[in-house]
Amino acid sequence: MGESAPKILVIDDDPDFVDTVRAMLRSGGYRVITAIDGKQGLDRVREDEPDLIVLDIMMDSMYEGFSVMSTLRGTPEFVDYRDVPIVMVSAVKREYGSRFTLPQGGEHLQGDVYLDKPVNPKVLLETVARLLEAGA
Repeated sequence: MGESAPKILVIDDDPDFVDTVRAMLRSGGYRVITAIDGKQGLDRVREDEPDLIVLDIMMDSMYEGFSVMSTLRGTPEFVDYRDVPIVMVSAVKREYGSRFTLPQGGEHLQGDVYLDKPVNPKVLLETVARLLEAGA
């Protein structure tokens, strides 16, 4: 893993999930940085300029991930990072039986890809590779 390896930011408050995803991504040759909540995640975006973000929807609040997404995609402060691909992850389907439905006009809150937890390693690596390739 050299300096040229793509850098992935994982924003999630579940340390077990972060450890698992970090191992999956490192096995794919990626550099991994992490944040435990939305605020720290946004700070890391500015500090580390990731090539892709894996973002949990439910952290401190049920919609924290959507708040991070809205800030990244909709505020002038983050205009330079607006095109960073985002993989949204959530256990909401497992816990509640269905996914979130976005309100009308909420398209900007949608990530590039949505994966249900537990995340399949092969699917995650294929998704990351595809998004990075599309943005290259």
